[in-house]
Amino acid sequence: MRCPRLLIENADLAAGQRLPAPEDRLHYATRVLRLKDGAACRVFDGRGNEYHARLETTGRRAGVFHLGERAADATTPALGITLLQGVARGDHMDLALQKAVELGVTRIRPILFERSRSAGGHKGLERRQEHWLGVIAAAAEQCGRNELPVLEQVTEPAEALAAEGSTPGKTERHLALLADEQGAALSQILASAGADARPQSASVLIGPEGGLTDAERELARQQGWQPVRTGPRTLRTETAAIAMLTLVQWALGDLDGHGPSDA
Repeated sequence: MRCPRLLIENADLAAGQRLPAPEDRLHYATRVLRLKDGAACRVFDGRGNEYHARLETTGRRAGVFHLGERAADATTPALGITLLQGVARGDHMDLALQKAVELGVTRIRPILFERSRSAGGHKGLERRQEHWLGVIAAAAEQCGRNELPVLEQVTEPAEALAAEGSTPGKTERHLALLADEQGAALSQILASAGADARPQSASVLIGPEGGLTDAERELARQQGWQPVRTGPRTLRTETAAIAMLTLVQWALGDLDGHGPSDA
């Protein structure tokens, strides 16, 4: 049976530590995971530190994690990938973020495109931001990742596309990819760049439900975003995120078994 993992942020974890359990984490451990007094688990801080632990319940709403030895190395992805995800409706957005965590993105920038607004994506953004943080944390607990991607605040398209694009003035080799049915295959884009131009980082841009407008697509092109097709079928926004991230991680990241030292 897989050992339960709990994220405890803002804690300086160390072997041999007696760590008082935050109330929400204790509730999750005892009510959701059904851990009993003395149960083994793992505790991680979202910054790459993860330790074996034992839960001691000292009261109905009190408990302590006794930390043992380090349980895993940092799971830092081999390639720095930023996901620019068009804000989508509830469960569509949640699934895109959840799978982005599993697929090893290092940063997530939700973008308020025109069709995000028309679908009501501009409503309750502060509350949704907190919800998304919870989705990211839960995904990390479940997939074995011990460092969390950074979740940026929701931004407007012009600012984000310029910041994350691949314009000639940038010093590092950066690949900016837009999911687009009319684009080229990723293998063609990489081949045309040449073997000596292997990207040092990548950004992946996914439109909201309904995709980008023509004006937004043209703005992306002007900022150096290269359209990439993901097959002959039209994909939902969350499926497009999964497909694009998988393609990039397979071609350049760690889905083929390579680690950071091999990249």
